[in-house]
Amino acid sequence: MKRLRVLFAPRNIAGQPTEWAAALKELGHHAEVWSFGEAAFGIPVDRVFDQDRLLADPLYRWQVLDDAVRGFDVFHFQYGRSLLNAHEPELPELWDLPLLRSLGKRVFMHWHGSDVRLKSKHMEREGPDSYLADATVDEDAILARVSICRRFCDRMFVSTPGLLDYVPDARHIPLAIDAAAWATERGPEPDKPVVVHIPSKRATKGSHHVDAALIPLHEQGVIEYRALSGLTREQVKAEFRRADMVVDSMTIGDHGLVAVEAMACGAVALAHVHERNRARTPGTPVVEVTKDTLGKVVRELAADPRERARLRAEGVAWVRRHHDREAVARLLVQEYTAPRTKITAGYPDWPRTAGDARLRALEAEVERLRREGGAPARPTLRDRIEANPALHLAARRLAARVRRK
Repeated sequence: MKRLRVLFAPRNIAGQPTEWAAALKELGHHAEVWSFGEAAFGIPVDRVFDQDRLLADPLYRWQVLDDAVRGFDVFHFQYGRSLLNAHEPELPELWDLPLLRSLGKRVFMHWHGSDVRLKSKHMEREGPDSYLADATVDEDAILARVSICRRFCDRMFVSTPGLLDYVPDARHIPLAIDAAAWATERGPEPDKPVVVHIPSKRATKGSHHVDAALIPLHEQGVIEYRALSGLTREQVKAEFRRADMVVDSMTIGDHGLVAVEAMACGAVALAHVHERNRARTPGTPVVEVTKDTLGKVVRELAADPRERARLRAEGVAWVRRHHDREAVARLLVQEYTAPRTKITAGYPDWPRTAGDARLRALEAEVERLRREGGAPARPTLRDRIEANPALHLAARRLAARVRRK
């Protein structure tokens, strides 16, 4: 097989590109992870680009694109974003996708969660407990991005089964970890199990429901409950290695990377996984819980060490079989080398990612201001700075330094 040159950009979502890149290298391919802005959670990447400069300096944007075009054959983008920022002033969002296709590159988009979930559809599934219930979601923009990617990408991927509700023609690529690196030796089942909850975002995971169910059990001495946040990847690994149970999400309807990492460490994973999504991955050993059943299920597991031991063994085996990064990388290689798809339409009917309703409202407001304002005002200092890329970049950097102080 020809050696692939794969670029993952522009964000290292949940460290998944780092895992894929490492596994692809082990298979003999070249792979790099580029991050536009500082990488999250201290997870290393190959190159970090100054996001302010990308916005302010057109030449810098083109240099990044030129480096990528010369260095890679496969472009695996994340979270509905590509190499050129959505705030590119002259050209439409994601416009580099057809450019890369025209250069013979293979182009893929990976959807991870809130980048593609539609509030209306998610609330149909989850009701008022949906984590999007109080959120403002621009569904027009999401649908437009999916439409662009469907047209110009070779293939789209999703990271969890539930996202197929929003991109049914995508392929589910299981979440990837280095299973051997998370493996943990376990002793006898304890009388008082440790239950851990480490949400990346408490509102997204329904952490208030978790606290309400588990704090009383902690106070009764049934379990030791540890609710944590803001940890590095290594700190998370240390917590999972001493945990007996790990609670993932109550409000999404899918389990995430937390459940996979917990099972890899030999902990019992608990989450609310909608029955539609369980049917898509039969046999998933993630214990089903809701806000109403979590306390009861944890109490029962705390009193049943034999059941916990069984679930531990099933979870470890499941992760090694389905989520080990080498197995996931082999799936990706199959996709990267599959027969190419054809582009069915081009630039002239490019959809608006800002949403038609929002654009119409803004256009009406601009027209009203023109009628009421008369002659245009003289440019402000801010207008003059923003019109000059070099000055704009210097001003943004100065503002960033002031904020850090």
